[in-house]
Amino acid sequence: MLKQVALLLITASLTTVAPLFSSAVSAEPTRQAQPSQLAQADRQAPAELKSVVAGLDAAANKRDINAVMQFYASNFSHSDGLTRDQLKEFLQELWQRYAQLKYSTEIVKWEQQGDKIVAETVTQIDGVKSKAEGDFKLTAKLNSSQVYQKVNGKWQVLSQTILSEKSSMISGSEPPNVELRVPDQIGVGRQYALDAIVTEPLGNNLLLGAAVEEAVNARNYIKDATIDLEPLRAGGVFKIGQAPFKEGDRWISVVLVRETGITIESQRLRVSTNFTGNQYTPLPEYGTTPSRVRPNPNDRSSS
Repeated sequence: MLKQVALLLITASLTTVAPLFSSAVSAEPTRQAQPSQLAQADRQAPAELKSVVAGLDAAANKRDINAVMQFYASNFSHSDGLTRDQLKEFLQELWQRYAQLKYSTEIVKWEQQGDKIVAETVTQIDGVKSKAEGDFKLTAKLNSSQVYQKVNGKWQVLSQTILSEKSSMISGSEPPNVELRVPDQIGVGRQYALDAIVTEPLGNNLLLGAAVEEAVNARNYIKDATIDLEPLRAGGVFKIGQAPFKEGDRWISVVLVRETGITIESQRLRVSTNFTGNQYTPLPEYGTTPSRVRPNPNDRSSS
């Protein structure tokens, strides 16, 4: 039996339209900096870079779209294909949907390249979306790289590349606690394990769920969707996914619903021709609940 739920599906897209953007980046996935490293890099950054980053956060927190857009060059470009005009449009729509959004950005690292500054940042976004059936709480983290240059005496963002992004949206009195395990990067055409594990006992509660994969592009930003949910026999969603046979980022989203709440976990998956390794990429067991999906030891198709 299928059930449907209508809600904002791809929560990852909400982090991508956070007002910080970037440049070209290495094909290798970046390592997350520790809080102490973030603080050190932020302190050592040039005053003009810190001023731009702080100014963008302040303007976004005030929902001052004109002030935000002053930080972007007229020829601004984005790794997902967004133009400056599209960025403005999506931010305005995002702020209409979310009554509360708070942006907080730290500088991970930076480099002076001639008359430009290339900086990697981490933006934390927290917000609440009110709907007739209840509030949805958003928590998201965006890791991106920006290129800045002085234009008419003011530092502006020339371009952005998204390095990684994760987001979580919850609603209800007791939404499922979910641990999402999916790789950050995979090779073109390769398979990968997707585990979304509910970390507490279900008891007699019915659990519904679904996993959705979509291409990252401007058309899929801030979209509503109706999802078909299936009753789950196990405590989560466990699937084997396959990357397309071309480069490009994908949004992986998992929706889990029970009587007391809804949880949506999303993550960006980077599909690259530069990825090397086995067909499956085993993920470290961070939690106490082992993954239910494991590579087939007899599968030698990737050898």
